Amino acid sequence: MVARWPIEERTLDDLDLDLRNVRIPGGDLDESAIVNYLVEAADLLDLMRGILRDGYIDNELPVVLDENGRLIVLEGNRRIASLKAIQRPSLLGKAAAKVERLVSRHPNADTPTEIRVMVAPSREAAQPLLARLHTRNPKKPWIREQQAIFYHAQLAPGMTIDALRALYPGEQGSVITSYIRMGEMREVVRNLRYDDPDLEEWVKSGKLTITSLEYAYDLPKIQDALDLRFDKNGRLASKRMTEGQRQALIYLLMRIRAKTLNTRSPELLAKREEHAEFAGHLRLIVTGAADGATSDPDVDAAKGNGVGSSGQPAAGTSTATGSAPGGGTPLSSDAAAQGAIPRDGAGPGPAATTVGESAGNAGTSGGVAGSGSDSKPASRGPNRGDTRSRLNMDGFEYGGSKGAMRRRFEELHRLDVQIFPNAAHDLLRTVLECSIKEYFAVRVQPPATQSPLKGKQLGACVESLAKEFQSDRRMTALIDAINRKGRLPAAQFAGTEFSLNAGNHEPDYLVAGKDVHEAWDKIKPILIEIVGK
Repeated sequence: MVARWPIEERTLDDLDLDLRNVRIPGGDLDESAIVNYLVEAADLLDLMRGILRDGYIDNELPVVLDENGRLIVLEGNRRIASLKAIQRPSLLGKAAAKVERLVSRHPNADTPTEIRVMVAPSREAAQPLLARLHTRNPKKPWIREQQAIFYHAQLAPGMTIDALRALYPGEQGSVITSYIRMGEMREVVRNLRYDDPDLEEWVKSGKLTITSLEYAYDLPKIQDALDLRFDKNGRLASKRMTEGQRQALIYLLMRIRAKTLNTRSPELLAKREEHAEFAGHLRLIVTGAADGATSDPDVDAAKGNGVGSSGQPAAGTSTATGSAPGGGTPLSSDAAAQGAIPRDGAGPGPAATTVGESAGNAGTSGGVAGSGSDSKPASRGPNRGDTRSRLNMDGFEYGGSKGAMRRRFEELHRLDVQIFPNAAHDLLRTVLECSIKEYFAVRVQPPATQSPLKGKQLGACVESLAKEFQSDRRMTALIDAINRKGRLPAAQFAGTEFSLNAGNHEPDYLVAGKDVHEAWDKIKPILIEIVGK
């Protein structure tokens, strides 16, 4: 019984903070690292302020455990950490100055260096007390994830779910089951293999709140799509994930980190059509029928890109079959995303080229845009421009007089093309078509109130521009890159009239941020010529 545990008076130096406490992220941490973590995660400064103002109150004694001659604090880590930091502010590193200012405001504060503690006979004996204090008590409660960690940690060999429910009768069985389920998923995602160290650090440092992931995996369709099999007690049938499951879970984590997937997202609203489509694509990732996120900086599918690293659609891309713009043989959305030709062809061409090495260079060096002979395999490295959130506007400044056009270019400049690739792609088509119309209205004809191309669509505008610049080899090369048709690699397909129209007219067609960058690199040198300063 707790009432019979011995009470001893010990110095603060005799007490060690508990690395296994649910508030502490774990790992090889020293006392300073733990205290600094608690400052950020557990409102330690507020507690210190209260102790300095009101004094230390020991109506609830810290509970400690004697392990190898040291006293480990099982209950009261925040209080002990606060007292230690008040006595030695240097523990807090960058936050030390804040503590020193607090101490200076309370020169007569009663801050003991020795306190009374209750010594528990074992960690197991202390667990019911910790649960009562933190899961059902008005004192600072553990957040849901911390409660899940606590209950899940009890499932040591020999401890069944029924025994756990008997040990904590105050908790409803269904609540404990949900905690166990969350604990299982937390263990799974922390044990995944990550290709992106930043994502791994985000998951394992406590920045990921598992409740965010819970909104997804708790939905029956998504749970089924991920092939997660929980028993009636919340335990996973297997915590060894297949490669497909790993890819799908990493995709979800990337979307959550990028804040493009949350409780308000239509993908997580069970009654929305997007939810079924999202679950369907997750299933394709799990089975290997579609690529998922790779944690590759070139893909960044977490920000809503429609295409994965190999050109396959990422989550949110419809797998339905659509028609090729302008009629003809149906295209799959996979093929459309790569700029492929109809299914009776041989599929997409060779590996994609980077626009900076093809069409983009035509704007500065006079090379032939999109020339197959000049195409080079796409490089894969962290410095590629197509991973940026914003389009590279260097060298372009709108020089026209149309307020509406100026606003469109401002919006294009501010759009995050990784989060909103399809909106940016649509706007590219708009500014290209309208810029051509403005050029013919202002620069070619005597200034007119409206363009002679009024009412014409993109194809007719590009054709008129080609005729206008037919004697200009550089502009002809740039315009030819937009006019290209037929079997094209993805990089050469991006920014073509066919691609821009497909994004505007075809319901199954999606683009990725990379495609927007490549399209912009083709279009920008033309815009510099016709509407730039």
